[in-house]
Amino acid sequence: MDVSENVGDRDRLARAALAVVLTIAAIRSFRNGKRMRGLLAGAGALVFGFNASTKYCGVNDALDIDTSVGVAEDESDDDTAVVSTADETTESAPESAPSGASLTCAACGDPIVVGESRSPNEDGETVHDACK
Repeated sequence: MDVSENVGDRDRLARAALAVVLTIAAIRSFRNGKRMRGLLAGAGALVFGFNASTKYCGVNDALDIDTSVGVAEDESDDDTAVVSTADETTESAPESAPSGASLTCAACGDPIVVGESRSPNEDGETVHDACK
């Protein structure tokens, strides 16, 4: 059995916190006379505590998940690029798009920019909420 580390730091912290919560739940359940609930919560606390302390999780190993590998600095979330495709709807087209690609108000004829409140009128045409 290969016991390599497959639980990352964030997962360890979450599992340790969950182990503490389940320990408290087990103690409260035993005090209230609910043996089965206390036993299950205690078993869960032991499992998550083991995972947090050894950095190994059998379920992660079975599913071939390794959260201990960090993200490289050049692949961080800070420099994520947004890619636009030709499949975008006309409602999400930018203002600088060629004419015909932007959404215009049926009542006043002004362009409707992304984020502006709009809705269909009685005829089913898109208008500004102020133009209704």
